[in-house]
Amino acid sequence: MPTEHKFKTDIAYVVNHGFAARMVTQTDLLGKLVERGFSVALIGPDKSDENLVAYCNERGIKLYDFHPRKDPRMGEYFRARKYLLDDIRANPALWEKHVKATRMVPARRFWRQIRPRIYYQAYRLRRAFPGIKDWFFRRERDLLNNKEALNLLREIAPRIFVSTYPVNYAESMLQIAATKVGSHSIIQLLSWDNITSKGTISQLADSYFLWGEEMQAEIHEMYKVDLATVQLMGVPHFDVHVAQRKSPNHQPYLRELGLNPEHPYLFFGMSSSHFAPHEIDIVEWLAQKIRAGEFGKDMQLVVRPHPQNVSGHWADPDWLPRLQALAGDKVGIDFPKMVDSQMAWSMKKNDMTKLVALIAGSRIVYNSGSTITIDALMCDRPVIITSFDAGFEVSYWKSARRLRDYAHLKKIFAKKGLQVVESFASFTESTNNFLANPDHELAARRRLIRSYCANYEAGNATEKTCEALTALLSNNITSKN
Repeated sequence: MPTEHKFKTDIAYVVNHGFAARMVTQTDLLGKLVERGFSVALIGPDKSDENLVAYCNERGIKLYDFHPRKDPRMGEYFRARKYLLDDIRANPALWEKHVKATRMVPARRFWRQIRPRIYYQAYRLRRAFPGIKDWFFRRERDLLNNKEALNLLREIAPRIFVSTYPVNYAESMLQIAATKVGSHSIIQLLSWDNITSKGTISQLADSYFLWGEEMQAEIHEMYKVDLATVQLMGVPHFDVHVAQRKSPNHQPYLRELGLNPEHPYLFFGMSSSHFAPHEIDIVEWLAQKIRAGEFGKDMQLVVRPHPQNVSGHWADPDWLPRLQALAGDKVGIDFPKMVDSQMAWSMKKNDMTKLVALIAGSRIVYNSGSTITIDALMCDRPVIITSFDAGFEVSYWKSARRLRDYAHLKKIFAKKGLQVVESFASFTESTNNFLANPDHELAARRRLIRSYCANYEAGNATEKTCEALTALLSNNITSKN
């Protein structure tokens, strides 16, 4: 099918996740493109999202939403996809889903175990006959060739189309449609685990704006992407971290949490109970130690629940009252400021400013393996990974221990710069070591973050992205696919 080249818009970004929206709005990436004279469109799942509406109206950006009609085939497609396109036995994040689907389903829903077992036999057959994968990939293209997506992309007609979460099926539909209208496609990923832990990307791009060397190595290894099409940008919304790293502004936020702005504090960034089922017990233990003065008479604690803790299908309502009960003397709970939206984890813009300031001003950052690890490294903070279950006996596939085997975490944990603890005793030891010597392994931490985030020192990822897009538009670039 010939491509179309009657462009109406210079750049269109698609965001299907609150963290992707943060990437393009937090440091005014899209607004800066408008200031350069470009016409910009933003596509999301909810054009009534108050953040996006306010931002786009203020910057003169056209806001669209895309909701593909429900297709009964899509449910089976999603369940089968990882078996027919990915090597799930070699990918712990994907294999975990199979294990839970076949071993951890309530007895009254035993029938739900049948489908994944059938799909697993298809996976085994596919390994013996690689042509099955090619057949499924072609079949997937038929499913993702979506008329609604094509009509929308014809309406917007962007010269450049940027995808931020290409494993999302709606986003894949838009990518394919963008190629048909002749747009030059770019992938600019929202998170560090997207290449290794989310499954095969359906539609590759003409160009790639990646975080850093590690992400470049991953996409080249997995997809044989031509490195000439890759530019290392850093992370636009991480530009905020550089300013805070140089001059933390955490005191006002400590006051908001009822803490002493002049006293030191530890920062715990939580994950969903799906990933770390007894993390709440670790937090309660730490709060008790803080109040007892075991890490210094003035030491305080800030606990940051993940958006997953408070909304979505992984939210745990049992945790919320336990967290609320902790707030008080020496302990502050920084609940994320969320927007009522159909877009998952849509956050108020000032939420990230507060989050980064609290990370940058802390003595130590704790988490079980989330992106908070990268946030903390960007702010030059020591990082302790809590890879244990607070003394509870937990099977491997439910335990926080399993996260160490996820590809992106296994790789970073193998390098120097992070402390992984497996018990309360090692937690205490590592904490005391960092409090006594805050610069312990600082050089290793900086080497580590440089490999994950280009422009760590400069904090100019937003500007570099604008310059790269400007260069592509100046060259009248179109789709190569």
